[in-house]
Amino acid sequence: MNSVEKKKSFFDNYPKVCYTLYAVLLFALNLFLRWRDGELGVDEWFISALNTLILTAGFVWGDRYRRKNFANQKKINEYLKNKENNGF
Repeated sequence: MNSVEKKKSFFDNYPKVCYTLYAVLLFALNLFLRWRDGELGVDEWFISALNTLILTAGFVWGDRYRRKNFANQKKINEYLKNKENNGF
């Protein structure tokens, strides 16, 4: 197994780590962009945190939905490949 597959399997096994990493990187990027424009006040910190939470929640929902559908698709394929259930 190469290093890319190890990283991929790590995030598959521990999705909360992936979600946390995504949120931290998104928050850091948002703060960096606001700092570069000179708009880094208390209100901007709050808006950045709120934006990060909303985008991270969407990412988490989509990722969990994808994982659920992927697991169901694997079960369906197993049933279809099983000759006893097909009736042929």
